[in-house]
Amino acid sequence: MTARCCEAVGIMQATVAATTDYLKTRRQFGQPIGRFQAPQHRMADMLLHLEQKRPMSYLAAMHCQDEDRSQRRRLLSAAKVTIGPACRYIAQNAVQLHGSMGMTDGLIVNHGFKRLTVVEMSFGDTDMHRQRFARTGVRT
Repeated sequence: MTARCCEAVGIMQATVAATTDYLKTRRQFGQPIGRFQAPQHRMADMLLHLEQKRPMSYLAAMHCQDEDRSQRRRLLSAAKVTIGPACRYIAQNAVQLHGSMGMTDGLIVNHGFKRLTVVEMSFGDTDMHRQRFARTGVRT
């Protein structure tokens, strides 16, 4: 599960980069669409989701071999709970910013969308991990 969390962050990073490049080159009304305010706000939100989730993948990697199984499971569930929704958010927004082209197999964004969907659902969905995290309780 740790590897999937780290993989998700890498795919999200590639998806954000591909979308940024697309917004710089696609022109509408005589200028790149990346100059319009709405795409800029979406890209800022996507980048914020990515940068907030990166430390969670590091946390999962640091604790993937902890001897305390319940603590390890709790931290991995925490990573999955935070990274899962970001997978969906970034993938869906990237496809939307690309328009109908975002669903074609010729673009990396579509491959990222598919893979992020698989990663989000693997080893249990976000709700399952949220429940597991809540069941394990807070340790002091």
